[in-house]
Amino acid sequence: MALLTVSDLTRDFGGLRAVDRFSFAVEPGEILGLIGPNGAGKTTVFNLITGFLRPTSGQIFLEGRSIVGLRPHAVIRRGIARTFQLVKPFPRLSVRENVTLAAFTHEPTRRRAEELAGQLLERMGLGDRLDAPAADLTLGAQKRLEVARALATRPRVLLLDEPMGGLNPREVDEASVLVKQIRADGVTVVLVEHVMKAIMRISDRVVVIHHGEKIADGPPDRVVQDPNVIAAYLGTRVA
Repeated sequence: MALLTVSDLTRDFGGLRAVDRFSFAVEPGEILGLIGPNGAGKTTVFNLITGFLRPTSGQIFLEGRSIVGLRPHAVIRRGIARTFQLVKPFPRLSVRENVTLAAFTHEPTRRRAEELAGQLLERMGLGDRLDAPAADLTLGAQKRLEVARALATRPRVLLLDEPMGGLNPREVDEASVLVKQIRADGVTVVLVEHVMKAIMRISDRVVVIHHGEKIADGPPDRVVQDPNVIAAYLGTRVA
């Protein structure tokens, strides 16, 4: 059984159909890349899965159980966490406090929540910034903070929304290694990203969305050679 299944997902905003009968499934332990042009509906799909929006129609299943209609906090408790395209830390709280708050999703005491926060921040390379205000971090460090905060909720599925956007090549390489480490720790990953070299390097499979519809689904090297994907998004073949 797939871990996460999206079936005929549709979302209308007035007369605009942002997502149109969109379907895909994610197997346990998979890294799935979700790509497409700006405005294609990628973030809307994430918002639907995580309960920030309700579908006009369609279904979303986590291990065969529908999660449609659940509020975001309930979706998190079921085992799906996310990051945001625009990082959203609590700027006046410390780095450790940002992650500790998320850890309270499952940890019953402050001590255990802080211990988990410290462990995750060490893994993110932020162990020397535990008491710094989140607002003082660089963009790359804030993105790693977002990932730590999501992992603190102990997800089975992690949705990453452009975690490499705005990063330099070295930071992109580091983020790619981090995504693989997260999968190695038993977390299934769905990744929205425009950095095609990273998508090609780390994704087991790629789904392409255009005007809210799925136009391709398969291994990265095959998807980037698809004429529909080239015409809609890439503009040229990717080596």
